[in-house]
Amino acid sequence: MAWARCPTGLFKVRPPESNSQVESAPTPVRQSETPVERLPLACWLNVLSLDAVLVALLWQFVFVFSFCGRAPRWYESFVLASVVWLIYVADRLLDGARLDLSKPHLVRHRMHHQFAPIWVTAWIVVLLIASSVVVLWMDAAVIRIGLLIAALVLAYGAGVHFWPGRATVRHVFAKEVQVGAIFAAGVSLIAWSEAPSVSLGLACVASATLFTVNCWAVAERESVADQNYDASRAGKPRRELMAIWSVAVVAGITGMTGWLPGLVVVCLIGGSMALFATTCFWRWNGRALIEWSRLASSADVRLPCFERLVPMADWSLMLSPMICWAVV
Repeated sequence: MAWARCPTGLFKVRPPESNSQVESAPTPVRQSETPVERLPLACWLNVLSLDAVLVALLWQFVFVFSFCGRAPRWYESFVLASVVWLIYVADRLLDGARLDLSKPHLVRHRMHHQFAPIWVTAWIVVLLIASSVVVLWMDAAVIRIGLLIAALVLAYGAGVHFWPGRATVRHVFAKEVQVGAIFAAGVSLIAWSEAPSVSLGLACVASATLFTVNCWAVAERESVADQNYDASRAGKPRRELMAIWSVAVVAGITGMTGWLPGLVVVCLIGGSMALFATTCFWRWNGRALIEWSRLASSADVRLPCFERLVPMADWSLMLSPMICWAVV
């Protein structure tokens, strides 16, 4: 501090204060403190949309074996697997098209965003092969029912991705509920074409509820990094718990009264209990979001995230049908 003289006396002259807000260099955007690890093999199944394919094939076996008395034919399984994969990839391509890379996002959405041309090429190839198999081998009755389910899929896609007021549509028809219902209709398609019955309808409703709870649980688990997460329509813990136990109780009662085949009952109860154990373990273990370091990042592009425990939800649905398939 210095002293200066003026006509009225002495006064202190303070040195100019630096304006830290103006002079300081801009702080670069830091990557989050999330751990960075390699993507586990189980998560690769989710990224490639193969986990949903495995669930569909196993539950198709449960329905066809229980209500038709036989195993699915190869072309029936191939068409179902192809259609499920096509639907999931198309949905993720549309999600990836409007992805904001500067915000937290999931690995599967980043992969479909960054490698969209490869995915589109593979999608077209699978579509052509599946269409050829349908024309050459599938029965006309199955094709007619399949067209009805295809209309539901198109309505789902329009409501979720293209409908101008899709927020209202989501409020009335939650995405997870639509996915659960369509998935149940797809895996029971062959059974509906050969042996339609009230018990088959009951089995479809119960399995659709189980698939919906699975979608709720996964959506909530990935909500921190899922830019399409709709908190207003997410499955609340109490609602998930009630749905899981409702499926188990209904399956047990209908199994004792003979309304449902034993294989369906075992898979519904086993899937409910496995999914209940998975959700309990998730709450006890806490959320552990991890970033994948294999893709490029910068100040404006974050690393994609994944949750290593999410595949447990799909394995909860696969365990009982897989054991039954191995036994029978």
